[in-house]
Amino acid sequence: MTSTSTAPAIRVAGAGDTGTVAAVLATALDDTDIAHWLVPDRSERIEVYRRYFDLVTPWFVEHGTVYVTADGAAAAAWVRLDGKFEPEIADYDRRLAAACGEATGRFVRLDEDMLAAHPDGLAHDYLAFLGVRPERQGQGLGSRLLREHHRITDEAGLPAYLEATGRRNAALYGRHGYADTQPFHIGDGPPLYAMLRPPRVP
Repeated sequence: MTSTSTAPAIRVAGAGDTGTVAAVLATALDDTDIAHWLVPDRSERIEVYRRYFDLVTPWFVEHGTVYVTADGAAAAAWVRLDGKFEPEIADYDRRLAAACGEATGRFVRLDEDMLAAHPDGLAHDYLAFLGVRPERQGQGLGSRLLREHHRITDEAGLPAYLEATGRRNAALYGRHGYADTQPFHIGDGPPLYAMLRPPRVP
């Protein structure tokens, strides 16, 4: 039996961790409904996802707060915003096309529809990605990553916002104080669940 004392430590990722974080997120998120829509071919999906997360992870490390467990089993990427999420990644369009190939159009639609749904005029912390490697899911790592950052949002008196990729994930976030705002579809793909968590006052 594994005791809580052996649970991996959580730390803030630095520039040297971007590869680890990208690999965790690509592996953890490649079997979601939205991933199946973005890259229908399972044999290609993990490589496309890895290239995609190699592209976006450095921006979050530089401009946001990225957490990773010491054993590289789980990671989460946050950023503080005053309104909508509009990151400025150098040469993004060309690099996205190089990373995603034939799936690029669907990734562009993902960006557009998530931007349209994102709250505007609201200061908040945005949880862009949270992933736990499949063999480590169900061990509480996702909840620990959430609690790690919720302490910061609560102290700052800020809400937190995310898009859950399915009802199962939405239920997890609901247990941590998030409430559904409005489900929305990505093109003709599956719904995402926009969720907002108000700050908790001690």
